[in-house]
Amino acid sequence: MQRALDQRAMEATALSLLASGLLIAASLLGIGGGLGLVAGLAAIAALLAAGKGRLPQPGFVLSHNLDLYLRDLWGGPALAAVATVVVLGASPAEIQTVGGLIGFVGMVNYFLRPLYHFAYSLAERVAGTVA
Repeated sequence: MQRALDQRAMEATALSLLASGLLIAASLLGIGGGLGLVAGLAAIAALLAAGKGRLPQPGFVLSHNLDLYLRDLWGGPALAAVATVVVLGASPAEIQTVGGLIGFVGMVNYFLRPLYHFAYSLAERVAGTVA
């Protein structure tokens, strides 16, 4: 179970970084937080969700199941679209800032993984002693 928790935490980090990269790329192209960006990001998410069965399946690489990352790849553009809706009308610089914040949250999640492991192990021990 702890391995599954670690895998989900890594997926959340990867999707946050993908959303961050998409928003930062849009801002560098001079695209602000309008409905066009929301529609474009939603279209990318929809295409990835519809085609997730056709994406390559590389399997395990460096002990990470990349199939799981690719299965949920649509979540990155979807997260970016939702973030854009929240700041609708934002300038390109503000979109870049939102992208940076999403990336920061993703990296905080990554660095808190040892704390997740500790909390899970502690909960297992407490549950084991109570049962």
